[in-house]
Amino acid sequence: MGRRGGRGRPQRADGEAVMTRPDRARQAAPVADRRAGGRRIDPVLLLAFVIPLLTVAVLATVDPSPTEQGSRSPSPAPLTSRTLVCPAAQGGADVVAVASGEDGAAGPVEVRGGDDLTLQPGRTAERRVRGSLVLRGRDVTAPGLLAARGGVGGGIDCPAPASDVWFAGVGAGPEHSSVLTLHNPDAGPALADVTVLTSKGLREVSRLRGVAVEPRGEVSLDLATLLPEPDDLTVRVTVSRGRLASWAVDRVVPLGSGARALGWLPPAAAPDTSLVVPGVGRGPGERVLVLTNAGEAQTMVRVRAVTPESEFDPKDLPEVSVPPGATVTVDLSRFLRSSASADVLGLRLESQEPVTGVLRTRVAGRLSYAVASTPLRERGALLVDAGPKRLVLAGATEAGEVRVVQRTASGRALPERAVQVGPDRGARVPLAARARYVEVVVAEGSVSGAVEGTGGELARVRPVTELVTDTWVPHVAPALY
Repeated sequence: MGRRGGRGRPQRADGEAVMTRPDRARQAAPVADRRAGGRRIDPVLLLAFVIPLLTVAVLATVDPSPTEQGSRSPSPAPLTSRTLVCPAAQGGADVVAVASGEDGAAGPVEVRGGDDLTLQPGRTAERRVRGSLVLRGRDVTAPGLLAARGGVGGGIDCPAPASDVWFAGVGAGPEHSSVLTLHNPDAGPALADVTVLTSKGLREVSRLRGVAVEPRGEVSLDLATLLPEPDDLTVRVTVSRGRLASWAVDRVVPLGSGARALGWLPPAAAPDTSLVVPGVGRGPGERVLVLTNAGEAQTMVRVRAVTPESEFDPKDLPEVSVPPGATVTVDLSRFLRSSASADVLGLRLESQEPVTGVLRTRVAGRLSYAVASTPLRERGALLVDAGPKRLVLAGATEAGEVRVVQRTASGRALPERAVQVGPDRGARVPLAARARYVEVVVAEGSVSGAVEGTGGELARVRPVTELVTDTWVPHVAPALY
């Protein structure tokens, strides 16, 4: 039996202290606390479960509409800047005419190479400059800005920079040769490739690959020096860097003759399987049709004559075979002197492969070109010289009415003309001799047009081009990877 030792704890006989009830309570308390702490929820563990659940809940509220929008087309936006480059004068054509196709447009036009000018509503401003001229319209003067050097009598539209331009029927021989000019209107360098399509097909010319044009510089390429070739050619200018305006000067000097013919060659429409050459005159002189096949297979080109009443296949003009990537010349002099061509005002070119072309006319020392034209879909406009002239319309895709608007140099509106056009027929519309601005408004479909002079032995022809008032802005969306 144990004994009590003074004030110490009760002990057993073996000397070990005896635990009293209060001692057991104190020892059990920490154990209970530890058990309670084991059931407490860890905050990190809680978040590991809650965050994924919240994420799933949020995603469930998101609109599951498709995110890919690559099929959206570019949208039009108002044009705020437009640059035109007028070629250096040839002969006496030293007058540059400038106007706007937008009603009421007025304001300054920057001129590099001369004094700035101010456009007045409806008026045609003029500058006498021999060298190249760069015009830049901004804001209100950008939409509808037009300029031309000369006019119907051997004139040329001042082109805007373009990345892809075709010149059909150029020459590189001793009698017929051409000079191609590339002008860089900007402060950065530009680079272009010139593709040559000969009578034997595509011809590689190393000096025409990667043609560099320095900032605000100009390069002239004499084709007879770079690639001597007796037959007619077609060249394509493709700009790979920067911006370039391009034009071609054509010259014909028959051997043993002092007669020299010189003219600006308008750019032709991009190759297509159906194109119209409006403004085909008739009469004496040499008249050749130059056709180029831009496709990869040989094609037969059907040449149809367009008159005010119908289209027909000339019996003396069979289909023309054109090899792939080649240029072929067809003599139309006999046909266009015959009575069968009395009412012909244009030619339609139809083929399986895309083709383009030009009808070149030479009478003594004068040249004229009727090119395959890009169809007008809304409004086309042209600045012309004073004098007798007429508008030629052909290749309409739908029957409808075309309005012809005319203005004098002072901006005075002349009586409008309404012309009924339709497929398989063309139209000739006399223009006022005082008219300096001509506009063609298409209501339905599309139609090709040209203005030809009616004074003198040779009718000079210039195509009517689409009036540029808007720019196309591509749709931009986040890329998906």
